Parts: sequence; C-alpha cells; structure tokens
Amino acid sequence: MKSGYIVLAHGSNASVSEANQIAFEIAAILRQKSEGVLIETAILNRDSGLPGIEECVERLVAAGVEEIIIAPLFLSGGMHIRSGIPEEIARLQARYPMVPIRMTEPLGADPRLADILLDRIRGLADQNE
Repeated sequence: MKSGYIVLAHGSNASVSEANQIAFEIAAILRQKSEGVLIETAILNRDSGLPGIEECVERLVAAGVEEIIIAPLFLSGGMHIRSGIPEEIARLQARYPMVPIRMTEPLGADPRLADILLDRIRGLADQNE
C-alpha cells in the first residue's frame, strides 16, 4: 500500500518563520528514515502562508497514495487535537472516501522526549563545571 505522511505543526505567522522551519526539518529526517513514503509538512496557523492539512492531503491524493497518516508535532491532546483537526480530517475523508486518513496520538509524555531533555540539561550543566 502506497502511504503518505503529513507532519503537522501548529506553526507561527510568517514573521517567525524559524518556528515553522522545525516541522520541515523533522519531515526531511522522516523522509530519510521512511524510504518510499511520500511526506508532506502542514502548518495549522493560516497566517504562516504555508500549506495546511487540506493542501497536503490534496497533493498526496494526486500523487496516488492509498492511505494518509497525519503525525502532529503536539505534546498534548488540546483543543486542536480533540476537535479542530478531527473535524478537518472528517471533511477531507468525505471528499476522498477511498483514501483512509488517520491521525497518530500527540507525542505525550514519551520517555524518549525525557531522554532528549535530560541530554540537553546535562550538556548545559557540563558547560558550567
């Protein structure tokens, strides 16, 4: 099955473009690790001027994917995860009924995130010694 992934970030307006760039960098890393999967990057903030979920789904469907998995770069299941994004997915699913569109859970309290944070803390603490 030909899959497509969407790395989804909340993002920021165009004047803070480096805030959006991280999502694109993570998508690039994911491309290297996921051979043969088409990967798009979506930004929720409409003031960013960057593609949102709808544009990314349209591109992936046009490229012939048979399923789409949206991976939000969110720590918790706030308002966007609970209602806004699922509503948009439902609308797009009705438009493209032959292509399942699903969303992963937010990152949450994953121990791997704690490991990264601990590495950063130790690195800074080591600089002070």
